[in-house]
Amino acid sequence: MAKIKLLIIDDEKVIQQSCYDIFTEKSNRYDIFTASSGDAALDKLEKKSFDIILTDLKMPGMSGLKLISTIRSKFPNMAIIVITGYATVKTAVEAMKLGAIDFIPKPFTPDEIFSAVENVVSQMND
Repeated sequence: MAKIKLLIIDDEKVIQQSCYDIFTEKSNRYDIFTASSGDAALDKLEKKSFDIILTDLKMPGMSGLKLISTIRSKFPNMAIIVITGYATVKTAVEAMKLGAIDFIPKPFTPDEIFSAVENVVSQMND
């Protein structure tokens, strides 16, 4: 089976690194890529296809909600999971309406983030 390409978008390097560590320690079936902003993520998406995106909502420049909307219009089948330190019912509903398939508040545990991505992977294989 081909490796699952996972793009982690967060302006905090520590979040990028911790997510990278979680997925490389728990499974060898992920190729992990990172971006520090919405614009950097879109640049990567233009050059490479990804299976799943983990994105923050609050980042400098383009917001995560704008990023979700842009990704959904250009790549309609992309699986998007939101990770955010600013979790409210309003932002969760808005993100889901824009096309996110899950919403995980920070701080999250390694098991929470890994399980969310694994759930998406199992849906992709159905």
